[in-house]
Amino acid sequence: MHPVHSPLAALACLAAALGATCASASGETQPAPPTRDAATAPTDQATWQRRGEAAADYSARFDGRAVLILHRGRVVYERYDHGWAATRPHMLASGTKSFTGVLAMFAVQDGLLTLDEPAFDTLAEWCDDPRRSRITVRMLLDLSSGLDPAEDSIGSAGSLRLRGGRLSRGDGPGVDDRFAAAVALEATSEPGRRFVYGPSHFYAFGALLQRKLEARRRDDPAFPATVRAYLDARIFNPLKISVAYLGQDAKGNPNLPGGCFLTAREWAKFGEFVRMRGAVPAPTDTDPHAVRQLLNPDLLARCFEPSRANPAYGLTWWLPGRADAGATDEADMPPRDRLRQRAPRAEASAKIKDAGGRDVRVWMAAGLGKQRLYVLPDHDLVIVRFAENTAAGRRFEDAEFLGRVLGAKE
Repeated sequence: MHPVHSPLAALACLAAALGATCASASGETQPAPPTRDAATAPTDQATWQRRGEAAADYSARFDGRAVLILHRGRVVYERYDHGWAATRPHMLASGTKSFTGVLAMFAVQDGLLTLDEPAFDTLAEWCDDPRRSRITVRMLLDLSSGLDPAEDSIGSAGSLRLRGGRLSRGDGPGVDDRFAAAVALEATSEPGRRFVYGPSHFYAFGALLQRKLEARRRDDPAFPATVRAYLDARIFNPLKISVAYLGQDAKGNPNLPGGCFLTAREWAKFGEFVRMRGAVPAPTDTDPHAVRQLLNPDLLARCFEPSRANPAYGLTWWLPGRADAGATDEADMPPRDRLRQRAPRAEASAKIKDAGGRDVRVWMAAGLGKQRLYVLPDHDLVIVRFAENTAAGRRFEDAEFLGRVLGAKE
């Protein structure tokens, strides 16, 4: 199949100039986030076409299926390879995880929780446990809670059921209630000290958030009743993201660590929301560039603060290319490899440079098979990459790919 190009298609009408304004949650206006010097972000289509082709050619060599590039909200390059298509949803795998961090910031904004509150305030089962009683909400989101990562139990590598409040191996297809299963897990290391990748943190946070929602519903019956309903109300519906599929367990709990399928353009909407610091387009007859602030930008920014346990990771978002960051490829490992390697790799990830040789700030949602949602806030870029999970595909490198998008490899 020949690649499909639609570089002039527009995904959204977003503010593009420094003078654009956005409405805050209180209705006040404030300046749009500043952008870098225009020299670092070309606006002519010929340049984007050339750079997009270089990036997509590189991606395709490593079993890439899709490359979508947005600059200031406008699609400047789009291509599909290996039989993929713009209308075909793709598995995000662990790229799904980054929705949870943003959802948590909405929960902070809604007064449901704080990042540093003890989780046992809500998960009473942990109250008397010497380790789990010291887990905070932040630790669940930066994967330093100390919980058994449970890739071999409640993750895709295992098949266990929760029976009588305890995990036991069963004959069924998996855990019926993964939120409850995560709460039942033991802490295998000291909270806050080690970054350990795995699904347990996300399901435990889901259990905590579910109980918070139930408590709020007692005072406000109109409030979302479930974690999935809260996801819809705060992220999917206001961003107009059409979700092809989001997995759930038998209890109806969503697969927060890895169950979402989206098209490239739908995932890019989430990236644009992040790039615009929590705002969405709200054009009017008098101001086609008007936007509406849904999430406090200062709260959203907390997702991208390096954690103590792993400077390459914030709150459910990867921060590749930092000088002090370790490798960011645990999200790309098959579960069996993560089971063999509990600690993050020690070698530094490659620095990411723009055409001027400057270090590039990147916020990244990443999943098995090198699924990628990149947000480059200083360059006004959102980039989606889909790929097959193959041995060849695992040789794909973020720095090489982004260097082509940014013109650093020209």
